[in-house]
Amino acid sequence: MLGIVAILTAQPGKGDALAAEMSRIAVEVRKEEGNHGYTVHQSVDDGDTVMIYEQYNDQAALDAHRENMKGLGGGLKDLLAGRPDVKLFNVAG
Repeated sequence: MLGIVAILTAQPGKGDALAAEMSRIAVEVRKEEGNHGYTVHQSVDDGDTVMIYEQYNDQAALDAHRENMKGLGGGLKDLLAGRPDVKLFNVAG
């Protein structure tokens, strides 16, 4: 199983809007075959920082998710301050 941690930085003052948009996207992502979770977190210390934790069965499920995000993430461009910092992990155990 694969895990992803993605840190997204909103444009100043747009953290709540980014978290809301990512929560909307999460509902759709959780329907993807091979997805085991997609949880949106907003920083307590910096409301313009949003963290996403995701899990997928395998690389094929992750690839399908990335393709699906091309359509789902269209509204993010005006909210993000830059590219997300994405880290990929193998789930231990």
